Amino acid sequence: MSCCPVESYGFLDNSTYTPKGTVEDAQGLPVYIVGKGDKCIIWNYDIYGFDAGMTRQHCDLLAGQGFLVILPDYYRGKWIAATDPGLMAWIKSYPFASLEEDVNKAITFAKSKGAKVFGSVGTCWGSYLVMNLSSLPDFKAGVSIHPSHSKMCMVLDENEKALLEGVACKQLFLPAGNDHENCLPGGLAETVLGGKLTMECFPDMIHGWSTRGDLTNLSVKRDIDRAVQLYVQFFKDTL
Repeated sequence: MSCCPVESYGFLDNSTYTPKGTVEDAQGLPVYIVGKGDKCIIWNYDIYGFDAGMTRQHCDLLAGQGFLVILPDYYRGKWIAATDPGLMAWIKSYPFASLEEDVNKAITFAKSKGAKVFGSVGTCWGSYLVMNLSSLPDFKAGVSIHPSHSKMCMVLDENEKALLEGVACKQLFLPAGNDHENCLPGGLAETVLGGKLTMECFPDMIHGWSTRGDLTNLSVKRDIDRAVQLYVQFFKDTL
């Protein structure tokens, strides 16, 4: 089993992009910070980690819309490919209980920068963080893009329905056409979250498209632009 569907985008080297923010230390937790304001977005990356793909570009785009954005490096500079034989052991080493200290460090750091209200974004593995963060009182909205929390729960032997039942704030799901059925229209998330959930599916896309997709493909660029439009407006409406 992988956290990603068989047909997914892999590692994307985006080293030619120059991030607009800086990397700072939050009590031993590296964080990328960009933007300012009292509305803070905690961005939770995929299994490719802190520096890969277009993650920081998305953070910069959100910051440009008036949000303070924090990207914690839970993996401390490491990452793993979805095809790596050690992937299951890797995922099992990161249950939410092991991440709570880092989450608290990120929130404390954000509040020291003026944050008063929080939202979160997660891509792939990061949607597991979004579901957990969305149970906390500081968080008022969550966005999951090509989410993988269904498979995270399977690997971690956690109850996905119970995880979803703990979500206390508005959610936006932006799944690819080949994401897990629980995250698609008519799936478990819609059943459990009900009116808390807004969903727009991207049937032409495969898992990983928003942060690891090929921008020379016009349909990928079109759908990334659409996703950005949706999540920016969602946070403006909910935070």
